[in-house]
Amino acid sequence: MKQPAMNREDSHKTLEGAARFAATKGLSRFTRFLDPAQVAEAEQIARACGVGFEKFGGYPQAERAIGCFHPLDEEIEEANYPLVCLHARYANRFCTLTHRDLLGAFMALGLTRDSVGDMIIGDEDIFLFVSETVAEYVAGSLTGAGRASLHLETLTEIPPIPEPKGQAFSAVISSLRLDAVLAAAYKLSRSEAAEAIRSGLVKVNHLPCAQTDARVEEGALLSLRGKGRIRFVAPLGTTRKQRISVSFFRYE
Repeated sequence: MKQPAMNREDSHKTLEGAARFAATKGLSRFTRFLDPAQVAEAEQIARACGVGFEKFGGYPQAERAIGCFHPLDEEIEEANYPLVCLHARYANRFCTLTHRDLLGAFMALGLTRDSVGDMIIGDEDIFLFVSETVAEYVAGSLTGAGRASLHLETLTEIPPIPEPKGQAFSAVISSLRLDAVLAAAYKLSRSEAAEAIRSGLVKVNHLPCAQTDARVEEGALLSLRGKGRIRFVAPLGTTRKQRISVSFFRYE
């Protein structure tokens, strides 16, 4: 069931084709799973083509979601999105399961990243949002990840999704420039952070950013290659020395 990977140029053409289909045929058109950067791109394409665009990833806070281009006068119900939630329990007393373990096991099935949405790992539960077309295959083939044995079942009703696993922490920074925020988030010197940004190792909200002085907005998702992802949650206020107290969340 090997599928070819889709690069950004192919993705843009596919999104543009779906939007034009909705515009010319007057029918809705669903995408595969999109990351936040692709969602932003799809919204721009929808405006240019004169159609509506909605997204849904299985639960309100989903990071990855299936998009839908549709005529402006049409409403899209969440139940119509072609996605399935798979669930499994695992014995966390005997093994530790990470997002990387789960994604690696999924990719080993020969599927592409746009076939799966969010992967939620709770204390003993796993929730996996996948495209409807591959749900049966995944449920029957994904029997383990890392050292955990899994038995995936389809959920007809999606329960409350647990908060992502990770650790909150705070820091004090001199400004909201990317180099200052990145240095505090990853415990780097300001010069090390600047060099990482200029070297193309840093993404903000899934998009590469090479500007050391780019302003980081509240809620931005930071990633430094090889160092994981950290959410810039919010500025908390200023200190007496006019520095900025901020909060972060490091994802496991």
